Amino acid sequence: MVEFSLEDLIKRTQDVGILTQDQIREILTENGTKQISSEQFIQTALRRGMLTNYQVDRLISGEMKGFYFGNYKALYLVGAGSFARVFRAVHRVTGRVAAVKVLRARHSESEIFVKHFLQEAKFVSELKHPNIVPVYGAESIGFLHYMAMEFVEGQTLREFLKVRKKVEAVTVIKIAIDICSALDYAIRTQNLQHRDLKLSNVILSSTGQAKLVDFGLSSITQSSEGDSGASALKNQQSIDYIALERAAGGKKMDERSDLYFLGCIMYQLLSGESPFVETKDRTKRMERSRFFNVQPLHQVDESIPAGVSFLVNKALTVNVDQRYQNTTDMLKDLNYLLKRIDVEKKADSATSLSFENYEAMQKNREERLQKLEKATVMVIDPNPKSQKSLEDLMIKLGYNAVSIDDPDKMIPYFEENDLVAQCVIFNGQSLGIRAIRAFNDFAQRRGLRDVAAILILDKDQTEWEDSVTPQHHRVILIMPVTVKQFKTALTWLLEGFGKK
Repeated sequence: MVEFSLEDLIKRTQDVGILTQDQIREILTENGTKQISSEQFIQTALRRGMLTNYQVDRLISGEMKGFYFGNYKALYLVGAGSFARVFRAVHRVTGRVAAVKVLRARHSESEIFVKHFLQEAKFVSELKHPNIVPVYGAESIGFLHYMAMEFVEGQTLREFLKVRKKVEAVTVIKIAIDICSALDYAIRTQNLQHRDLKLSNVILSSTGQAKLVDFGLSSITQSSEGDSGASALKNQQSIDYIALERAAGGKKMDERSDLYFLGCIMYQLLSGESPFVETKDRTKRMERSRFFNVQPLHQVDESIPAGVSFLVNKALTVNVDQRYQNTTDMLKDLNYLLKRIDVEKKADSATSLSFENYEAMQKNREERLQKLEKATVMVIDPNPKSQKSLEDLMIKLGYNAVSIDDPDKMIPYFEENDLVAQCVIFNGQSLGIRAIRAFNDFAQRRGLRDVAAILILDKDQTEWEDSVTPQHHRVILIMPVTVKQFKTALTWLLEGFGKK
């Protein structure tokens, strides 16, 4: 019940700038010549979308702040944490809807917190990736500090799981690929880890795309060394990340910590329950036993595909050296599993492996990989002269080299020995359009998930690039290519063999 007059209400809307004169006139005109109450005025404004319940509550309580953040008009509160609150807002000039993250009042007078809040905005504004919510900009006005981001129509993974209870493996893998792609991009372009990966920090858009939000703890950790306010900032860090570091024997947090908590997200989505006993008690959350008592996923739900359980169990390994070592490796396995599950769906269920058989197969392959002293590069080139030249270059760069003249002969080699090569070079200069077909076919082959590939094209073949199936561990080189460029490409593709 509104306890003040219509005149007072209208004056308040004008004082805070929430309604224009034209809007006020429209509301009054709609109600005709009769005298209306404050309550009727508000109901009309709500129905016409000129006011929101959030704005009305502030008007009624006599608040004069919180209606605008710079040029953004707050519509309603969508989330709140200990560090900041997030509002859905609209730009008063452009009309663009945005999510506005506002530093809480208790931190807004702290030079240290303000600095790192703005630092987060700077870090994330430089990240341009479809699976990271972009930051449009940030501003400080007195003690008001905010950043504006894209408003994603959707829900957090926590909200999604609350409705779904459990999520099928294919959907979980697609979500994990989105998250891992974002992490991979951030680490490769900005050397930036997330450091607060959890269900509530991943938004699932209405189109099914997963997007990461809140790199705030990353900015705190990355830039607080030697900072006089570092101790206050470190209290904001994720307890679970600190506890994992201790459980792992004091290992420094890096991208492998993010991959651990990506495994936690997958575990929760697949099984419907957290791998840990959830508690708000800080002491209990810091206990090492939480991490060592996680029940393996395949024991929680045997219906989950063996390969998926194996991947999640590996991600949740406490020993940091036995966990996934980088985002690229985990992405390879996620993409492989997505294809494998699709194949198994279309084929007889008998093609599905038990977890024990899958685990044994993976361990056998890993043991054979570890015995390889250096990587082997396979050159596919029908021209003896250029074939020999590429082969000599591979040896010069420190790799083993094998050569074949026909791409149709390639698959039989891998069927006889799946580790015959760790990278394949398709020379389009000699193979012509056959190189494109072979390169694309190779990218789709089941069982070749760890094999990198390079496609060499001549400068007059660049129009073929649009016909190539994109893969994160398959690259295209346009001639002329220097030895240094070849070395850089191979170093990146084959970093698992000690060539950093």
